[in-house]
Amino acid sequence: MGDPSETETRELYHTANETLCVITKSFEYFTGVKPAFEEALDRDICVQILFLDPKHLTEENEAVQREVVSYIDETYPCVDYRFSDEKLPWRGTLTDPSMEYETGKAIFLVEEKDVPLHMRQAAVTENGSFVAGMKRYFDLIWEYESRETVRD
Repeated sequence: MGDPSETETRELYHTANETLCVITKSFEYFTGVKPAFEEALDRDICVQILFLDPKHLTEENEAVQREVVSYIDETYPCVDYRFSDEKLPWRGTLTDPSMEYETGKAIFLVEEKDVPLHMRQAAVTENGSFVAGMKRYFDLIWEYESRETVRD
């Protein structure tokens, strides 16, 4: 994630009131958002992270993911995470979506294989209906196309 995207992500972590849902490949930008992540946890924000299954990652990204997951496991036992069985078409963070379409904020980045992270475009939205729709996507992947642990 480039600097503007990390700045927006940190802002979402800071302003979350109840929930924070992260969709990520390996959470390679974790160190850049860690203080805001911890501050959200200190405020009892419910955090769920949906990682891409390591079978879809490069060796380098797999090592990053393994390190981040291990750290989250050891340091933040209250954080729920799962691994998506299928490739994820976008990455991002959702906060406080409501199914009444009244609240919610999000940042999204589309997967662009040959475009460096710092050059990818991000979309930031406070459109409650859009964020609710993306939360439904998150929940469906979480419930039906992901698992709690990585296969050995």
